[in-house]
Amino acid sequence: MMRSRVMAMAGLLACISFASAAQPRMLQVSAEGAVQRAGTLQLPEGSRFDDAVVAAMPRRDAYALGASVFRREELARQVRLRAGLLHDLDSLATATEAPPAVATRARALHAWVSALPATGRLPLEGNPRRLEASKGDRNRLLADGDRFHFPERPATVTIVGAVLQPCAVAHVPLRDAADYLRDCTVDGEAANRDVIHVVQPDGSIHELGIALWNRSEPLALAPGAIVYVPLRARATEKFAPELDGAMTAFLATLPLPHDGLVKP
Repeated sequence: MMRSRVMAMAGLLACISFASAAQPRMLQVSAEGAVQRAGTLQLPEGSRFDDAVVAAMPRRDAYALGASVFRREELARQVRLRAGLLHDLDSLATATEAPPAVATRARALHAWVSALPATGRLPLEGNPRRLEASKGDRNRLLADGDRFHFPERPATVTIVGAVLQPCAVAHVPLRDAADYLRDCTVDGEAANRDVIHVVQPDGSIHELGIALWNRSEPLALAPGAIVYVPLRARATEKFAPELDGAMTAFLATLPLPHDGLVKP
């Protein structure tokens, strides 16, 4: 009799263990912006970004090129990135040998970046079919707390850096990136006149030559792109050689809309 009870108990525990194993842990993520299912989404452990995008059901007016996922693990890295960027700007602003115009603009940029948050943003392929077919880490495993954001399509391009004031300029299809500088007042004494940097809304970064001797092929910008006008190369190379890379990497972490870049 005792043996029968032991065997029955063992069988019951095995059934419970099997049932637990058959039911994966559920992850809680969220979706916001131009989606049909905003709010908390529950998906089984082992799901990937494309599963969350399908579950969120982006609307037709969602701007897939500017889609983002915000991750806790990315936030700490971006806090360090922002701190390093502020350190570089401070080094340039306080360098006694730096040209006065460059030091002044570096101080202004330091105050500007100080008002911008680290976000934890990763640019996201907003088309679930392309995301599912993508290789590498673009279609990552979900983690608890992931937050998916789909903005609406913006109508502007933002110009920042060695300008008297950050500008939001109307986007014009097929207009060359360098041509947008006509619509924003560049600080001629502080700006690098040879190159600009472009951050597209999908996070891709491009360096473009704009002088007669190094002119790049025309590059059309997507709505929501950022044009960064760097400070004079001789000053940055001497006092803050990592500045341009840090700045563009940080700008790529800032989600749409970019209203806060113009009005921090």
